[in-house]
Amino acid sequence: MTTTGSIGSSIRKQAKPAVMIFFLLTLIVGILYPLVVTGVAQVAFPVQSNGDLLIHNGKVAGSSQIGQPFSSPQYFWGRLSATSPIPYNAGASGGSNLGSNNPALVNQSQARVDALHAVDPTNTKEIPVDLVTASGSGLDPDISVAAAYYQVPRIARERNLPEYEVSALVASQIEPREFGIFGEPRVNVLSLNLALDDLSAGKISVPQSSGSNTHASPSDSVFGMRIADWIQVLLFIGLVALLCIPLGAWMAKVFTGKPNFFSPVFDWTEQKILAISGVDPGEEMDWKQFAVAVMVFTIPCIAVVFFLQLVQQFLPLNPAGLGAVPWDLSLNTAVSFATNTNWQAYVPEVTMSYFTQMVGLAVQNFLSAAVALAVLVALIYAFTRKSGTTIGNFWSLLVKSTLILIPICLVISLVLVSQGTPQTFSGAVTVPLLDPVKDSTGALVTTQTIPLGPVASQVAIKHLGTNGGGFYNANSAHPLENPTPFSNLVETFAIIIIPAALCMMFGGMIGSRRKGVALLIAMSLIFLPLVGLTIWSEQGGNPAFSSLGIDQTPSHLQSGGNMEGKEVRFGIVPTALFAVVTTVTSCGAVDAMHDSFMPVAGGVMLFDMQLGEVVFGGVGSGLYCMLVFAIIAMFIAGLMVGRTPELYGKKIEQFEMKMATIIILIPIILILAFTSLAVLTPAGQAGIFNPGPHGFSEILYAFTSATQNNGSAFAGLSANSLFYNLATAICMFVGRFATIILTLALAGSLVAKKIVPAGEGTLRDHRPLFIIWLVFVIIVIGALSYLPALSLGPIAEYMGMIGGVIHV
Repeated sequence: MTTTGSIGSSIRKQAKPAVMIFFLLTLIVGILYPLVVTGVAQVAFPVQSNGDLLIHNGKVAGSSQIGQPFSSPQYFWGRLSATSPIPYNAGASGGSNLGSNNPALVNQSQARVDALHAVDPTNTKEIPVDLVTASGSGLDPDISVAAAYYQVPRIARERNLPEYEVSALVASQIEPREFGIFGEPRVNVLSLNLALDDLSAGKISVPQSSGSNTHASPSDSVFGMRIADWIQVLLFIGLVALLCIPLGAWMAKVFTGKPNFFSPVFDWTEQKILAISGVDPGEEMDWKQFAVAVMVFTIPCIAVVFFLQLVQQFLPLNPAGLGAVPWDLSLNTAVSFATNTNWQAYVPEVTMSYFTQMVGLAVQNFLSAAVALAVLVALIYAFTRKSGTTIGNFWSLLVKSTLILIPICLVISLVLVSQGTPQTFSGAVTVPLLDPVKDSTGALVTTQTIPLGPVASQVAIKHLGTNGGGFYNANSAHPLENPTPFSNLVETFAIIIIPAALCMMFGGMIGSRRKGVALLIAMSLIFLPLVGLTIWSEQGGNPAFSSLGIDQTPSHLQSGGNMEGKEVRFGIVPTALFAVVTTVTSCGAVDAMHDSFMPVAGGVMLFDMQLGEVVFGGVGSGLYCMLVFAIIAMFIAGLMVGRTPELYGKKIEQFEMKMATIIILIPIILILAFTSLAVLTPAGQAGIFNPGPHGFSEILYAFTSATQNNGSAFAGLSANSLFYNLATAICMFVGRFATIILTLALAGSLVAKKIVPAGEGTLRDHRPLFIIWLVFVIIVIGALSYLPALSLGPIAEYMGMIGGVIHV
């Protein structure tokens, strides 16, 4: 056992391991890992890994994953697109970020309704909602089946074709639910219009029998939700429940040194890395040494990412020739990725080179998750050890944690490539537009530029490590980051599986699986109602559309509901599920624009984060923060019965309660203080996009997301300013590392305590009463801390919505 020296000597001692291990892990996960993924992808999936280009009549006609603008009456129209300077600008993806009560949203939708009526004045049917709302990516390649059939009369008249032929053509182009289960039936607009040109030219014929029922009758539903949606949700829950058990057991074996399938590779790699770095894995650390190691390791993590952005114009793998990133944005991004927040105040397609994304950002996706996982294991050691002083070796746990992530990421990466996510070092691809469009200056645009890159390898770890930073601006709403309904399921599953499995790992490491299951059940009891509330909110649609002749009713031809900021291929329910999963896990990836969710759903996402990111939470960080809540819950329970509380055999006394309380208070103070500062200063107010309470929610969301290391946003907020770059960087850094240091101090106190057997008056930490009490404490603390702020944001917005109040 080592002796504790001064902080200065500890820093000097940890400097070499920090630099060497950072360098070696960067080689493995920043260079070797994406090279392996790229090599396999190019051989196994050459079409998908290079942009999934659509070949028509022997020529490239576009990408099957990326939509194109259509405005001619002779073509089927796609979704509205908010990209600039032209719609469907693949070089800068993004949604409108219009709030549900924003009059600009109503005006936008009314203008689209008027345009559709102008080109088809005899069509009196209600217009399917996806035709009058903007997609989350601005690049949605699909429309609903209902939206395609709605346009059939106009197309038949403009093309001088029988309606039955056009209907039959639409029927032949319908993509059913993937594997009969996932996503929505849909029609790829580019493929449909290419086939339409061929039909008009007599190159193809469509038999009349190919037609389909065009009546959008309601689908069978149970408790207000379509059966197909129930299947997707229940399948997701079942997969998580089933696979978290073996994954948790495997991770427990890795951290306890027991033989497992990967032992030969993991053990050899760990030994070599530690030996080169001068680390003796048997030399354990007390909590102060562990904390020093964490903070020293953070220095190269932040410094290298900061430096790479400033000099990326001189580095390789920059086919777009992107220049240096401004210093304040570089600092914000470096802190963001090192803290597992992945807050992005920039458009990656036009800001970050492949090299910066791969060697800088993706590396931090691995390492930031591994740091938190190492801290969690140290806390678990503290609960399991009897009267000790050490809580493990940070460097050994860091390497083990990183190695755990790599094989899972390899599998996820290749699954994503098979679905159409690019994995290439080639530059952007230019494709022709079938229906050229004019830009904001009036110039005719005839081509579309599609940015590619080593996408799949980064998207895999962004989800598995609960990071969330997208390769593209639209994140997982982008059709190349998340091409299909099945890839959406894989990405949603990847976000939550390790946080869920860590509960099982915890139970295995402390010798009682029931205790891990109890924590998992407590998390689920909070999670499931939040999912239900979000689905209800989004599926109900936007009342502002009621008088516009817009059809928001779910049917077998469309998902209906609030489709602003969402992708047709996913539909309402999988999108709502993704939104809750990403905000309860501190991931921050999005497959829709959260700014455009209804007030109740937006409030749920805020509350998810404000609970402390403990409902599954981030990799490692979620469970160690949940254990802090368990300490508080057990302490309060002990006070109620007049005895010293115990948790997992360790007495909870004054010091532990002080640490736990401070850990809970830090994010509350940061969130409310910085939100107040932003609201009261011109620099903070300047970033607001939506009017009224929703504008306040944008600010509250930003500082909640930054402090709780989530990274998602109400992205209408213009956060790329000196004020927001520095303010959110402070919140991210303090919110992450103050919590880690105090958690390690808590571990240092617990490890020194003897393990005492439970007495008759002990609240058993695996029984239903403990689970219910823990859930109650978490919700009450969250409600009491943030209810006033939520009342000024989503609650006020909801009350205004039902009262018909419009904020201008």
